Amino acid sequence: MTASAPNRLQEPSLLPPSFLARWHGLPLAWVESKPFSLIRNVSLQRPTLATLDAGSGEAEIAFAARTTCLNVTAGAIGLFLPGEQRYVRWRCNRARRILVDLDVRFLTDRQLASEDMLAIDFKQDLEFRDPEISRVLQAMVLEVANGCPNGRLYAESLSLGLTTRLVRSLGSRGTRDRERGKLTAAQLGRIDDLIESRLDGAISLAMLSEAAGFSAPHLVRLMRNTLQCTPHQYVLRRRIRRALSLLRETDRPIAGIAASTGFASQSHLTSTMVRIDGRTPGAVRRAG
Repeated sequence: MTASAPNRLQEPSLLPPSFLARWHGLPLAWVESKPFSLIRNVSLQRPTLATLDAGSGEAEIAFAARTTCLNVTAGAIGLFLPGEQRYVRWRCNRARRILVDLDVRFLTDRQLASEDMLAIDFKQDLEFRDPEISRVLQAMVLEVANGCPNGRLYAESLSLGLTTRLVRSLGSRGTRDRERGKLTAAQLGRIDDLIESRLDGAISLAMLSEAAGFSAPHLVRLMRNTLQCTPHQYVLRRRIRRALSLLRETDRPIAGIAASTGFASQSHLTSTMVRIDGRTPGAVRRAG
């Protein structure tokens, strides 16, 4: 579990606290903006990412040496660096915002960050657009809004993906994916053994990385090179493969099969199976 992102303007949250408590990713908030807000002496401890995912707004941000005025619409993203702002004045029209605290402790505690990633200094950018970042942010808040059915690995994967993209686009120096190789059969075999041993429980990126012998960012790149998928997608495929086998070969209740293959519920198994296999568990069982 991780804390929610700072909500400096005290805007109404769209995410129930009980759902946020299940989230294993970077601290975040999804808020409904007030028509008018003013907050003085804003002080950020860590870089904060903010995006307007609906509506529009006007922001006036007073720094020590300058004042910046922004007119933003849905899709606009801002990266705010630590430091004090004299005040933030915000007017909006039916706006919703996603806030993410880029907490390095989260990355290091979960062994998700490479040394290169931790050495990067971000460049502040108060208004930019990046469809990939927007998709990840939407996926993060929708996962929490649905009660975090996909668990720790999905939350960590989204958080690492977001940070990697930010390092690539707003890092102080250019970074390149230097790892061009692929996983060996032995390395993939160790990953498979770990997944099989924990198919009914939680699996983290740190576990997969340790099994393969790489850092988490390195493992993600190598899995894409080798299997054209993320670690989370690969684990899901293995879970679905086991569920399909149990549906065909046993008469166990579908809810029990969902639990034994690591899904949050029968409905979670059903929606995932339809997306990956194109059939419901009931259809698979009827087909024998």
